[in-house]
Amino acid sequence: MVTIRQHSTAGELIDFNTLLPDVEAFCSVDEWVVQVDECIGIGAREIEAQTASEPAVLRPDELRAWYGGVLQTIDGSFIGVCQGEECCRLTAVDSSFWEVSGPPDFEAHMKGKYENQYGEGA
Repeated sequence: MVTIRQHSTAGELIDFNTLLPDVEAFCSVDEWVVQVDECIGIGAREIEAQTASEPAVLRPDELRAWYGGVLQTIDGSFIGVCQGEECCRLTAVDSSFWEVSGPPDFEAHMKGKYENQYGEGA
């Protein structure tokens, strides 16, 4: 597992929409299983309500349209599914950091990307 702070050393916010292009550069996700307890931005309350009792399952294009207005994920989980198998997991924890997990080469990719840019990754 790799830990990525939600706030970079330069004060930039690192959210799911920031991480998504780096995930997509490595994984060909067929669908996302999403559960968001709390987020901030356009459509936030609807997203929280829709995933409160069970996760939403969305194609990548649906997820981008649905989650594109969200500025920050406070608590939530995004599971990427590739060919019927979990290929990556991104979990926002208390507006503080992301826990990113997947195969070792994916984790190394994400750690390298964010360790170099943001001075964080473990």
